[in-house]
Amino acid sequence: MKTRTSIYHRTFAFAYVLLVAVIFCGCEGNVEQKSTPYRLSGGLNVEIVIIDSCEYIIINGGNATWGSHKGNCKFCAERSKK
Repeated sequence: MKTRTSIYHRTFAFAYVLLVAVIFCGCEGNVEQKSTPYRLSGGLNVEIVIIDSCEYIIINGGNATWGSHKGNCKFCAERSKK
């Protein structure tokens, strides 16, 4: 009975370590991101960022950061022509 409990604990410990490794070493860093920074009056910083072949506008200013898909995204326009 003691051997069975020992195997259970080792298996549980291995599963736990594997889960932690997957969480911390996921697919982060594989996304290519290019940005073009702009500075607006009032201290707002605007960046046009390309993520997964789409353009997004990111606005950094004050206490908040937010973003949105760019309405005239050149990649979406090319895809819709096909």
